[in-house]
Amino acid sequence: MHVWLYIILPVIGVLFCLKLAYVITVGFSLRKTRGAVFVSTPRKMIQSAFEALPLEPGMRIVDLGCGDGRILRHGVRTFKVKALGYEINPLPYYIARLLSLGKKDIRIFRKSFWPEDLSEQDVVFCYLFPDVMPRLATKLKNELRPGTWVVSFNFPLPGFQAKKVLNEDFLGKRDPIYIY
Repeated sequence: MHVWLYIILPVIGVLFCLKLAYVITVGFSLRKTRGAVFVSTPRKMIQSAFEALPLEPGMRIVDLGCGDGRILRHGVRTFKVKALGYEINPLPYYIARLLSLGKKDIRIFRKSFWPEDLSEQDVVFCYLFPDVMPRLATKLKNELRPGTWVVSFNFPLPGFQAKKVLNEDFLGKRDPIYIY
């Protein structure tokens, strides 16, 4: 047997297992997410969003549907904020927990954010499907203090007036970032 087969076959096996794990966890959480799947936010979009915010060390941020936690880690690493994330899909949740090990200013919960009180947060991040945005807008209007920033990737919040809309080129696409 050729040596390259000893390298290629395990790589293909690992990739297959990762894809299978992704499919299983999406299926597991599909009913709760109403069809939303984990899609990581490009790092350039995250950086642009953070640069548009007046952040100070110690501020509290929350990411609703935090996926692999990259927004949380960027905030803690770059701005020394306190970060909170909610994710119900098991695979990205465990990836986020693994990548955030040892970071005391990051807390991630594997549960829905809907019943949670967001009134203590200074910035709310979300990258959610358009069909949940009206319900989220109502929740945020009822819970957030005046002056709380909201960042929505790709989809606007009904009834909110954006202070800024970033439309930079991200990986060949112009996906908007709404900052309220």
